[in-house]
Parts: sequence; C-alpha cells; structure tokens
Amino acid sequence: GCAIFPVDGENSMLVTTSLDGGLKVHTIDFGWSGSEKKQSEGGITGTLSRFSYITMSRGQVSPTNQSKLTQFRSHTSRDPLACLSIASDGQGGRIAFAGGHDDVVLAYGINSACAVASVYSHRDAVTGLDLIQRPPATTQSALWSKKSTHTMISASWDATVKVWSVVVANGETVSIDREPLAELFDADSSIVCVSAVAIPDGDGGIVVGAGSADGSFCVWNLHSDGVQVVIHKEPARRGSGPCSVIKWSSEGGRLSLFTGFATGKVASYALVDGTIQKASAASVGVAVQALAYKEGILLVGCSDGGLRLIPIRDGAYFSSDLSLWPSINNKSSPGITSVNLSIIGTAKDGSGKCICCTGAEDGSIAIFELKKAVHAG
Repeated sequence: GCAIFPVDGENSMLVTTSLDGGLKVHTIDFGWSGSEKKQSEGGITGTLSRFSYITMSRGQVSPTNQSKLTQFRSHTSRDPLACLSIASDGQGGRIAFAGGHDDVVLAYGINSACAVASVYSHRDAVTGLDLIQRPPATTQSALWSKKSTHTMISASWDATVKVWSVVVANGETVSIDREPLAELFDADSSIVCVSAVAIPDGDGGIVVGAGSADGSFCVWNLHSDGVQVVIHKEPARRGSGPCSVIKWSSEGGRLSLFTGFATGKVASYALVDGTIQKASAASVGVAVQALAYKEGILLVGCSDGGLRLIPIRDGAYFSSDLSLWPSINNKSSPGITSVNLSIIGTAKDGSGKCICCTGAEDGSIAIFELKKAVHAG
C-alpha cells in the first residue's frame, strides 16, 4: 500500500508497505515555486506531469532534482505487509495501521518511530484494512463506544471481516479493543480487499464492502444498534479471478462503491435508500489491481503497468473519455498494486494540487501530479 498526506507548507509524507515486510516513511519536499501554486482552471483532468520518480526496490532511493525525497522512518516485519491505512491523532501525529501475513494488525507511530499497538485479528493473513473517523455528534452505540475515535475494519484470507473499536489520542497513543465489535461471515471465499464508510447524516451506522478471491463481493449495512444486514451479494462467475479491489466514496454526501476485477472489469454502484444500485461498468482489458477515487477522478492501476483514468459524473457514473498512461512506474512496466490520490494544499483558493502515488510489483514507487487540461477560449 501507499499513502501521501501533507505535513506542513511544501512538505508531505509518503508511507508505503510492502510484501517484503517493510514499512517505510519518506518526507517529500516538492519545492514548488510561488507561481506553480496557481492552479489553472477549466477542463477535466487530462494531462499527467511527472515531477518525481523514485525507485525503492532493495532499499535504493533515487529521487530526481525536482523533489527531495528523504527516508524518515523504517520498520521491518518478519512477514509480508499486505495493506495500509493512515489515521491522525488530531495534534500533528500520524499512525500507520498495517495488516500482515502474520494475522496481526500493527499500529506504527510515525513521529514515535515505533509500534504503538497491535491486535491479533484473524486466523489467516490480513488482506484488507480501512479506518473510519468518528463522525461529529455520533452518540454512544454498539458501534461507537464512549471513547472510540475510529472504527477499524479488517478482512482476511480466513473469509471474515471484523470491526474494531479504536482510540487514537494525543502523542500517537493508540488503543485497539481486543474483542471485535462485529464479525461478518457472509463471504463465500477468501477476502482480498475491504472498504468501509460512515453513512452520512445517519445514526452512526456504517457500510462495508469486501471482495473475494472467487470474484464475488458482499456489502453489509451495520446499524448502530449492532444489527448486521447483507444488502448486496455479487455472485462469483466461473474462472473470473478475484474481485481485487473495492472502494467507497462519500463525496458530496452520496455513497458510491467502485469495484475492480481480474477480468479487467470496473463497475460502480450507488447506495440509495439502503439498497445497492448498479451505476456503470467498463472493461479496461487487463486485470485491475488498484483503484483510487477523488473529486470526480477514478484511477485504475492495472497488471500491465498502465494507469487508466475514468472521469466520474454525478458521483458514480462513468464518462466515456477514458485516458491511459502506459508503463507508469518505469519502462519495464511492472504491474500497479496500489494507487493513492491526495489533494495537497488548499484547493479552495486554487492552489491545491492533485498528487498521485503508484506502487508496483517490483517495489518501485512513482509520484506525479495530475493537472487539469486548460481549454482555449
């Protein structure tokens, strides 16, 4: 997994986890000049400006002159780390939650430079992880204890999804309840990805989606009183390979679900009145391995090393003008296994930049900016 987030001014942090068991944190100084901070208006995102290319395989880091990349923290696990999620303590601290093949979820304090909590979570490898920050004004319930600041959702090859109460406090202090709040057993095969989101303007309920190795996926509505309801179950299709990635979005108060499959299919769904409704579907022609969505942009990372961009309208519907950037990480075109989108800076005054990070099977990372195409006239 990979994640970029702003720290201060021109500096950001990049957190990566790898199947080699490494968790690495790098600081990035983008070195933008004042004139570069003026974002041009108009058009859909159509150009890709790579200002940094990094190779992180075998621990070698070779940044370009344009942005300064510095290793800040490093942690090594004996077992592969398969998934990553980031939380803030609200006071400048950040915690990386990583799930591994040792069946454990580890919480690593980035400023503390050490593991701050862990929980033995599953009977097999942890393959998916998501964190939901407690929505404002959420009252105490079966899903939200009096003190909990986050709900953590983990998924595993053991075909279960578990929901955990987490307290993240000042100084990167983390407490994870040893007993899960909920366990979901409705998946038909090993789970390879999970995503969850709080229901906007709800009573503290959440929806969870999990994709399985047989190509099926399942969606649950977890009510704040603890009641679990399966609201959608997509059946497996023979020989289809896994539902490799699943992502929720709650932008604009609308709940949308994006799914990607080994068949090359990408599909979107809308949650309307408690039911899942299919919105759009497309094929990118090669196996989908990663997805990221933000502000009308769906990025699809594929096994051929290419990155596809699908513009999204009305929260869930695909536009037809799909863009393809081949061999995104390097000329050998390693398969893309993780994609992260982050808005760096304040988008409201026009200075926000859309930064994308892609991680690949060879351990390489590419970082680049997505710029809006400027239309004449």
